[in-house]
Amino acid sequence: METEILGILLGAVLPIYPLLFVIYQKIGRYDEVVEEFKKLRDEHEHLKEAHYGS
Repeated sequence: METEILGILLGAVLPIYPLLFVIYQKIGRYDEVVEEFKKLRDEHEHLKEAHYGS
């Protein structure tokens, strides 16, 4: 009985594991892009304040 449940569980999870890994990688890349955008936005605000004297 336990072996059957384990077999069903593995049969359901293993086929979607590669998809979950790809999603995880894409989320990581998205986070990197967001961090870079935040740095550029902060740099822009700093230069704007220096130029316009806000």
